[in-house]
Amino acid sequence: MTLRRLTIQSAAFTVFFLINLPAGANPIRGEFWIRDDLMEIVSPGENFSETGELTQRQENALKELLEDARWAFSGMIYGFSVLWIPPSNARAVKEELLVEPLALIPYGDSRMRTVSLTRENGFLYVLLEYTPDSIQESRLEGWSSEVFPAAVGTGTAAVNYGSRRDAVKAAVKETLKAYLRVRNYNRPREIRGRAALTEFPYTSLSYGSIKAVVKLRMDLEPLRAYAVD
Repeated sequence: MTLRRLTIQSAAFTVFFLINLPAGANPIRGEFWIRDDLMEIVSPGENFSETGELTQRQENALKELLEDARWAFSGMIYGFSVLWIPPSNARAVKEELLVEPLALIPYGDSRMRTVSLTRENGFLYVLLEYTPDSIQESRLEGWSSEVFPAAVGTGTAAVNYGSRRDAVKAAVKETLKAYLRVRNYNRPREIRGRAALTEFPYTSLSYGSIKAVVKLRMDLEPLRAYAVD
């Protein structure tokens, strides 16, 4: 394997830039971005180049991006446990949303790699990949089954720490909402089940908010309805 890499190094972590993949690898890929003005990264040289120490702000931005990628890849492989309680002013019910991975790929797993870094229009796009093992591949195949209905949705979140993940969670909720609206005319008391990302979530910046688009396969429990008053 021919290898070139860019190491963005600090005391806490290292990001690897890989150009070629091992023979026979079958990775899943996805792209997240951060604002270009947060980072100062040199281009790869012949074999190796190093940026030196990162500022705390840069380190936090990269840490968050990598953790969000680990979370999203886990949502593709294992799926999420989902609970959504729609709000109801008439019943004084506040909205509640929980979207949690059923399992997480290990922190620092060497099979999650950074493939490329691209600057464009003021953003740094980070293309990542994760190479699943045979058990994880079986889980991916299981979620691709037509037994689980497919749906697409979009959600937004205010720009702050954790907003990328919040936008994906909001998109999961909006996907459930749109899917159930045409199948259930009464407001449910709560929706529970599992859902998996069939593709890495697409995110963008829209009018000061983070926008996320998700494609899901869902395994929902029977809806819990309100008792007739």
